[in-house]
Amino acid sequence: MPPHKPILSLTDTCTEWVLDWLFRSLKLQGSAKERLQQREYATTHLTSNIRQRLINIIFQQHMYKWSLSSKCSILEVLGDTSTQCIDFTKGGYAYVDEVWQFYRSLNITKVINLTRLGIVCRLKTESDKKYVPDINSTFYRAFSQMKNLRWVTLKGVADKTFLLTMGTNCPHLEYLNIAESLKIDDEAIANLLIRDTSSAESQRSQQVGVHHIPMNLCVNSLKMVCISETNVTLTSVGMLLHFVPNLESFGGDIHAGSVCNVMKDLHLKEGHKSFKLQELWDARILPQHASLLNVVCPHLTRLNTDASSLGSLKSLSSITSLTLSLYYQNFENDIYEYLLENGEKLKELILVDHINCYLDLSWLVELAPNLEHLEASVRLDEGLEVLKWPSLKTAKLTVESSRVLLTFLSSAYELTDLDITFVREPYQETFECINDDLIIYVVVEGGLKKLQKLKISECAIGLKGIDCLLLHCPDLTYLAPLAFWHGLCSQDLHSLVQRIKENNWQLKLIMRTDWEDGKELLEASKPQ
Repeated sequence: MPPHKPILSLTDTCTEWVLDWLFRSLKLQGSAKERLQQREYATTHLTSNIRQRLINIIFQQHMYKWSLSSKCSILEVLGDTSTQCIDFTKGGYAYVDEVWQFYRSLNITKVINLTRLGIVCRLKTESDKKYVPDINSTFYRAFSQMKNLRWVTLKGVADKTFLLTMGTNCPHLEYLNIAESLKIDDEAIANLLIRDTSSAESQRSQQVGVHHIPMNLCVNSLKMVCISETNVTLTSVGMLLHFVPNLESFGGDIHAGSVCNVMKDLHLKEGHKSFKLQELWDARILPQHASLLNVVCPHLTRLNTDASSLGSLKSLSSITSLTLSLYYQNFENDIYEYLLENGEKLKELILVDHINCYLDLSWLVELAPNLEHLEASVRLDEGLEVLKWPSLKTAKLTVESSRVLLTFLSSAYELTDLDITFVREPYQETFECINDDLIIYVVVEGGLKKLQKLKISECAIGLKGIDCLLLHCPDLTYLAPLAFWHGLCSQDLHSLVQRIKENNWQLKLIMRTDWEDGKELLEASKPQ
């Protein structure tokens, strides 16, 4: 049976009560004087640790459950100079008007001692982009007082002033995500790294070999700077590689050009230059780049590149995580050749846009026996045996037949997280082949015993198959998306929800999307 929901500690119980009280109190929409009294009461009777805990819980809730407006209202009651973390990046995104409201709440609460700040803005129209500078200007003064920031995400809204402020005031900054921010260019990156404008201008002319340039203190603490989908050029890449000695990752694709070429130029200019990069995105890696990476990036373990680079990657001996973009082309033979050389070292293999490249399951198991995570399309040739695959813990697979899925589930018996997409092969099986009988057979043969999360895009599994999983998978906590499990009817869903409630199971049922919770499922599955 699934694990039971633990009995809440006294702290957790009191936290729920306080959150419920806050939510009901703020619904009343009192006057400014009454809201000030609420704030004074909360800050007086709740310690800073408790208020921080409440803020964390609220901002982690998805936008579909708690609107940003509600979160800001509670922030205005709980936040003060003792607040250290405000991050709603896990709860979704905000629009421009909501960003302004968020800035307003930060200004009101004077949360100037933050160590973590996170916001993701989604720009819907060109007019939204036009309003970003004016909205940002309302936050500059408060942001300039935040000198303790270590982790910052300003996705979609970062600009030169924000980067200049962080470079000047934040000596402990380690993580910076400014992706999709159209105001970020080479000058903005120079503002972050270099102390004066004249030095910034020299960098714009690509004099990256210049020494004795006064640098901001954050260059020594920065480890990740994500500049994907901004207006930077390779000049910014060169500045970051040259001046940030502990840089471990760019956090995403650099669309301006080849990072390897920048490293090559720096290496040639400065001699035995090396980098601490652990993760690298580069669209095309040539053989000379691979040889260079072995020398200048001894700590590199994670690589994201095009599958067309596979012929060059054989000499890269340190890679344990490989993400390949296939662009719907067939690179089957190239992948096999790479795995023959380096498959035993891989712990993670992720194929992107792989629908036209099906890898043989028996070859995968034999060539990459130590994989722990796999995302790929798989098939199984007739007459081939598949070895056991105990190392594999998580998988996101596309399959064309129940035979392949059955063989895979029998082989990878230590799976904890499984995501299956069935793509029908012409004139062959439909999604109905993934049914109760298949689940029961796999479980009886010893598979899925460690399963925690199961996601199947479309199938014919019904209550009988789910009962089998519930009986034999003691760690199962997640099933999705049940709206596309055609073996289930509304009465089955209602019965299942009732059993979860009666047995106090820690089992999350998702109908269509991950933001739906058990309560919404309960309301949607009541018999008509």
